[in-house]
Amino acid sequence: MSKNSSRRLDKKKENKITVRQMISNVRYLLKYAAKYDKGLILKIMILNILLLSGMAVNDTFILKMIINRLTGKVEFKEIIILLLISLVLVVFLEWIHQLLNEWAKAKLIPLTGRIQRELAEKNSLKDLIFYDDPETYDTYEVVSQRADALIEDAVMVVSQIIGGAVALLVASAMILTIDPVLAIFPIAGFIVNLATRFKIEKINHTWWVEYRKKLRKADYSKRVFYQPEFAKECKLTDVREPLRKQFDEALDEAAEEGRIYGPPLTWVSLVNWISVFTVFSFFAIPAYLGYLALVVKSIALGEVASANNAANYVRRNLNEINYCLVDFQVIGMYGDKLIKLLEYEPNIEVADGLTPEKGSGDLVLSHVSFRYPNTDKDTLEDISIEIHPGEKIAIVGENGAGKTTFVKLLMRLYDVSGGSISYNGHDIREYNTREYRKKISAVFQDYNIYAATLAENVLLRKMKEGDEEDVLHALRKADFGRKLDSLEQGIHTPLTREFDESGVNLSGGEGQKIAISRVFLKNDDRAVSILDEPSSALDPVSEYKLNKNLIENAGENTVIFISHRLSTTRMADRIYLFEHGRIIEQGTHDELMARNGRYREMFDRQAHNYLV
Repeated sequence: MSKNSSRRLDKKKENKITVRQMISNVRYLLKYAAKYDKGLILKIMILNILLLSGMAVNDTFILKMIINRLTGKVEFKEIIILLLISLVLVVFLEWIHQLLNEWAKAKLIPLTGRIQRELAEKNSLKDLIFYDDPETYDTYEVVSQRADALIEDAVMVVSQIIGGAVALLVASAMILTIDPVLAIFPIAGFIVNLATRFKIEKINHTWWVEYRKKLRKADYSKRVFYQPEFAKECKLTDVREPLRKQFDEALDEAAEEGRIYGPPLTWVSLVNWISVFTVFSFFAIPAYLGYLALVVKSIALGEVASANNAANYVRRNLNEINYCLVDFQVIGMYGDKLIKLLEYEPNIEVADGLTPEKGSGDLVLSHVSFRYPNTDKDTLEDISIEIHPGEKIAIVGENGAGKTTFVKLLMRLYDVSGGSISYNGHDIREYNTREYRKKISAVFQDYNIYAATLAENVLLRKMKEGDEEDVLHALRKADFGRKLDSLEQGIHTPLTREFDESGVNLSGGEGQKIAISRVFLKNDDRAVSILDEPSSALDPVSEYKLNKNLIENAGENTVIFISHRLSTTRMADRIYLFEHGRIIEQGTHDELMARNGRYREMFDRQAHNYLV
């Protein structure tokens, strides 16, 4: 078996979904919609049923009446009246049909907005570990592009299927009064069309999912070229070349999906067209009606025309139902991914439990290990640390040593794989997660500055009465005072110019000072401050001043530094050196220097680089 054939089989198996699951998924989406507006859903369905039934009556019985009168002895005036009635009905029903569709779409907009909001809220509550799987991004992108339409389509398609089924009964009644055999042709076409369309949509669905996965890499490469934070490097370096190469490779991979799924899609589509639209639609029914009228002479001319029209109406109606069922299948398949996201139940983010007591407490890590999903090696292994209230702790080590993962475990962004972390005598998993995190303030190296006011960037929320003094205190403690004095609007200055031409773009160091100022906000609950290399863009003098302010401001609170700068480690009460996920050295600065080990080696090398 070829590699491509193997890939097709694997992907087919991966994306396979049963009819039962599809029905269940669509039912879920309808219940979701009814949760917000049950009356609207019922109105749409009832109106569709009445509308399609009216169209069926007009297209079959009235036409029969007209033709029978043309072959009999009736006045021309009567024929004209029937024609006018039919014309008015056609125009009126089509107008109502268009009006209903537009009205329903407009009414369903709030529902689609709600699903986007709920999806965003669900994502904000997902455990951090959820995002460590690359497949998550692919799934979310596929779903987010279709989430707006899924609810709307579910309501419209189901209502059209029900309405079409009722209209079908009306048209079928006409056929059965003439010759039941006529029903065989549209039904046979319906079955073939349904089977081939289902196959086509299965191929399309798998193709789309794989195509989007490949194109996500191309989208990233393209996005880099118009985002301002990348502009300088793109202009001054050759980074464009690998990005363009990545973009081209992603397009080639996406095109390869077309080469894999294109041929089978072409053949199935051809079978669908020949059998449904040629044999059953344009040949079989007229041939059989001609046989009945000219050879058997069992039906009149009016019945031939009305039967042909009814059969064609049944065929068209079955075809509409067919496409609705195919849409039903698509909704079911994409709905499956959406439902998985909506029904995802976080473990850490919604954990309830104890509320930590006021004041500080011991923070104890006992034989802690942690392993990321889908990896075969621990990132952290057998970490044991005891941190007392008011201590200043430094965590040092090369990149990839596990320092940031250690911090995320302390904040319970992840749960340990082995061992335990306790605060004030309780395992942190016993606490309400939100209440526990209120005891911690943290600033990371990959901080964010938002398109909001300076005050809102410090507070990370809307500014309230009484916040001004706290914001000013925090900014000055973070050594942002000189820049603050130069801003005409002070703490009300909008940051970035993305939405406001009067906004201010900050330097890297200024942005870091704003991020660090968040640690200086007055908070009676906070007991631990964590700084994960947030001062990397500051010069050593500014960093020293900042850390000195932080320690003086900390009081009885615990401070944990993740840093490679020497000025920080010298201030610490104890230093832990991480390497390959383990603690290889610990002690004070003087103790570790006297040991002449790995810490001394790192210190001497950095002292030479920074002349500290």
